[in-house]
Amino acid sequence: MLVAMVALPLLASAQDVIHRVKKGDTLYALSRRYGVSVQSIQKLNNMSGSSLSIGQKLIIKKAAPAPKKPPVDESVTPSQVPTITPSTQKQYTIKRGDNLYRIAKSHDISMDDLLKWNNFKNASVAIYPGQRVYVQDPGELPEAAALKPQFDPDQPVISTTAEPDTVVIEKVYIVQPKDTLFKISRENNISVEELKRINSLSSNDISVGQKLYLAGNPRPAGSQTFRPSITEEELMKMDKVRTDLMMPVEAKILSEYGLRNGRPHKGIDLGAKTGTPIYAVLDGTVVYSGVQGAYGNVVVLEHPDFVMTVYAHNEKNLVSVGDKVNRGQQIATIGSTGNATGPHLHFEYRIKGKAINPRKVLPLN
Repeated sequence: MLVAMVALPLLASAQDVIHRVKKGDTLYALSRRYGVSVQSIQKLNNMSGSSLSIGQKLIIKKAAPAPKKPPVDESVTPSQVPTITPSTQKQYTIKRGDNLYRIAKSHDISMDDLLKWNNFKNASVAIYPGQRVYVQDPGELPEAAALKPQFDPDQPVISTTAEPDTVVIEKVYIVQPKDTLFKISRENNISVEELKRINSLSSNDISVGQKLYLAGNPRPAGSQTFRPSITEEELMKMDKVRTDLMMPVEAKILSEYGLRNGRPHKGIDLGAKTGTPIYAVLDGTVVYSGVQGAYGNVVVLEHPDFVMTVYAHNEKNLVSVGDKVNRGQQIATIGSTGNATGPHLHFEYRIKGKAINPRKVLPLN
């Protein structure tokens, strides 16, 4: 009898920070939530990849070794975590290591009020450094809604949950006339410092049409800038947008782009046997490789001119974030992970975050 060998995580102690994986969790989201790196979580749990299983227990942080005890000062009460200085304003700016429980406790407010004032669904919602949250009743202030995180469903966003028929990736912003880093950061609930860090900016100078990442890992300096192109209306009227893509897999079309059961289906489904190779349709860079809720194992590639391609329901992802891949390189295998009725590839082609009909780019009859 064959026994699968798996790498066991380090033994956990009662003082360690442990997280039980829920539907929609990703290593990236957990790293942001707990203020640790993805690599740290992988190392603590002896993980070689980024796949997670619902119910899996992850060691997030190991308890620090007990220091040699100095002479005890009975007037001092030891604390396991840094204290939060309560904000005297209506909003509190989240710092690395904060969580909603500590924020509520330090401001002497109930968790229910904190969730209600900030439109949070529950206490496990992801928060990040630089985000502002209400710690006093915002009342009827007109700016209240503007201070809460706003996510455009037509823009790719890194998220802990995948919306139906949408693979979420990361949030990007195209600089508009009269924009400043301060204005962009304020409208997207991110600090200027974090915005500059993610985009490797050494100054506050930005240009119209420049692409700024609002989430994710730091990007190389001199990221893509806008190139004048056809309008969206013209794009939708064209039968073919380009002819240089190859098929991601030789397979039968199971479902087309468009409405399906009354909901938008933003890609095309290609059916093939489990284990069939999936190939990159263009040269690109891996910006996501992991599990996305109902979409199971997902790979996302970024290409020039704000193009992204999405490959979902994979049996196995064979590439990692940051990998450079060539057109025709195998990146995954066909599977039925996530909410799939059978083995197939869900493929999407996106321009500036907007999915278009893959028939406009794939060599299909």
